[in-house]
Amino acid sequence: MNYDEAKKYLYNNDINVKIPEKPLRDLYMAITDDNTIEGLKLIKEITSCDDNTAKLLWVDLKCDFGTKENNAILQAREDYEKEEAVQKYNSTPRCPKCGCTNIQLVNRKWSLLMGFMTNKVDRVCANCKHKF
Repeated sequence: MNYDEAKKYLYNNDINVKIPEKPLRDLYMAITDDNTIEGLKLIKEITSCDDNTAKLLWVDLKCDFGTKENNAILQAREDYEKEEAVQKYNSTPRCPKCGCTNIQLVNRKWSLLMGFMTNKVDRVCANCKHKF
């Protein structure tokens, strides 16, 4: 294919011809990951074009789908990383008094009725020594 035919084909403007979903998904992943070698290989595989045409198409695809505004995969990845960071922050134990994350666990044995021994774990802030 020449450049114009291949671009029309990749951008799915030719409704009579459909690209199989897997190679197209792999191409979008290559764009998302900025994997030029894999992207060029997939473009040549999908369109049967030469190296120079594949490079031109890669530049066009990167410009059109290489930003988070135009690429749902990039946006989803960024949203996932933000959510993961929030969960990590929220799951880290913090001192209720000073907010420090340097918490020490202290085992303390205490007895219940009838002589049974039970372990209790106290948390102690290494910063302000607050027990909770």
